[in-house]
Amino acid sequence: MLPHEGKTLLWLAVLVSLGLTEGQITTDYIRVQTPMPWTEAREFCQKHYVDLAVLSTEEQYFTVRTATASSKASFWLGLQRQSLGSSWKWVSGEELGYKQWYNNNYEGRCASLEAMLKKDQKLLPRLCNEPHMALCQGPVSPQSVTVSSVGAHRLNLSWNVSSFMQMTPHGYNLTVCTNTCETLLYSYPGGSALMNIDVSNLTSCTEYSVAIAAFVVRPDSRTGEEIILQDEPTTLQVKTGGCHDWKKLLCFLLKLLKLASLAPPLWVLYHIFKKVADDCLEPDHEISAVLTTEE
Repeated sequence: MLPHEGKTLLWLAVLVSLGLTEGQITTDYIRVQTPMPWTEAREFCQKHYVDLAVLSTEEQYFTVRTATASSKASFWLGLQRQSLGSSWKWVSGEELGYKQWYNNNYEGRCASLEAMLKKDQKLLPRLCNEPHMALCQGPVSPQSVTVSSVGAHRLNLSWNVSSFMQMTPHGYNLTVCTNTCETLLYSYPGGSALMNIDVSNLTSCTEYSVAIAAFVVRPDSRTGEEIILQDEPTTLQVKTGGCHDWKKLLCFLLKLLKLASLAPPLWVLYHIFKKVADDCLEPDHEISAVLTTEE
């Protein structure tokens, strides 16, 4: 049930068993204050976080724009183009799907977010060797989780791994709670857009609260010591099987009791109807007598 792969997950298992994971950090976007060229900025983000920030949707763009509104800096993003005139792509391989350019005619091939601009449009092409601050991104938890099958003592969970997270070794903390909680550790095997796991040894007909959070282990940018970077978890409620048979049996017994409770009045009605039917079938002696006399 605990498929640990590699020294990293074995080390994490020891931390969890000793209760020493208080130092883990939940993070989305991190500002790096040291100016550096785009390539160096990406290497720094990959070493200490996951990569330069990928803002695949306009919602993510506006979230970052709002978070950096008070800053007067230029932040490198994980967005570039191979040549002038070619399409802009995120480091995850996705194409830029919206237009929030302050100016897209500049000859630069690496994109920055110009936090100091007052307009909503803050993307700007820049020369990649210019020194600017950077916006790094931490791990990303699954956006949604599918429960494909539920048994009496097990359940199967699956989710799509974003193209951003497919690029880096990472794992998932899966916390299962009823009256108590248990945290399971799963590593991403790599090379797949789908993560699929089985959780077993559960109690039948029981509702569980499940939380899944992506994490990576990185050296701290200040101390160099390894730390756990973890995203906010995705949560769901799941109920195991094994209780439907009891419900069916209970419904059957209730129907039998209902029929049994109707038996006495039905027996009385039967005798009443039988008596009436017998009376109707008896010959009418008065009519027979009249017919005999007239003859």
